[in-house]
Amino acid sequence: MKKWFTGSLLVLLLQATTAIAADPCSRAGGWLPAGMDHLRRGSYDEALSALDRAVAEAPRCARAYYGRGLVLDMTGRHDRAIEEYSLTLQEEPGDAAAYYRRGLAYGRKGHFDRETEDYSKATALAPDIEQSERGMERWEDREIEDYTRAIAEDPQEPWAYYNRGIALRLKGHAERAAADFRKALSLDPKHLWAVYHLGAALRTLGRLDQAVEAYSRAPTIDAGFAWAAYNRGLIRSRQGRFAAAIEDFSSALERDANHAWVYYDRGFAYLKQKRYALAIADLTKAAAIAPTFPPAYYWRAAAYSAIGQKERCRRDMQRAARLGNPAARKWLAARP
Repeated sequence: MKKWFTGSLLVLLLQATTAIAADPCSRAGGWLPAGMDHLRRGSYDEALSALDRAVAEAPRCARAYYGRGLVLDMTGRHDRAIEEYSLTLQEEPGDAAAYYRRGLAYGRKGHFDRETEDYSKATALAPDIEQSERGMERWEDREIEDYTRAIAEDPQEPWAYYNRGIALRLKGHAERAAADFRKALSLDPKHLWAVYHLGAALRTLGRLDQAVEAYSRAPTIDAGFAWAAYNRGLIRSRQGRFAAAIEDFSSALERDANHAWVYYDRGFAYLKQKRYALAIADLTKAAAIAPTFPPAYYWRAAAYSAIGQKERCRRDMQRAARLGNPAARKWLAARP
């Protein structure tokens, strides 16, 4: 009997070991589902904390790395998100979603070559990845319905208003989205991402002063939040307030010094101020980070032209033209 019991126990242990080997995430326990649930609610700090525990318990769990990548992406920490998606792919080399999301993160950083490479890998693995990952109409409608039900069950839940606002914004309902973000903030005044998306919705509606006010609120919640400063700078640049825009772009670069778009937009603002040396320096940095981004070469050519460096101007126009910039092609056609 004892021998049978010992043998049975050994079988059970072997079965358990085999199950763990088959699913590396089984050791994560409840931390993985808890983290993903916090992520769906927009509770990013709690999500990251739970997923950190999941990784600690199950260091071969690709889904935990992927979840951390999503959290970091959604909170603007794209460099770290790229690292997490890379760890996902180390464990699951055939994960099309990880390639797709890493490509998005590369694009947000201005690394367009890497973005294209990852998109190609994602679509080779899953030709319908664009629709399945972005969800499109059906996903957005389902999200709106789900969060409307959640609000009916508990009208004091800020995350439900926030997430419904995101879905409404994706559907193009900026007015209703702004109302939901405001409601979320009335329930949780320190909801950083509700502030950010409120600013984005107001910008879509053309209420630029209100958008600037919303973005200005973000640093009072998190002084290291670069995206609010950057987007406020875009609005100020659009309004022709280039000195204020440059301050915002500089503030954003203090928090993320490897962002091609911020260098590009600050370089453009310097160009408008006729501060050509500074414009050239920033546009050169933008081109170094994103070598396939044609506007960086086009506007650097304009800066070179303004200071009489005709050969450098022409070389940059040629680069911009090769990358498909129609204005550069027109400029070259007029000067054969």
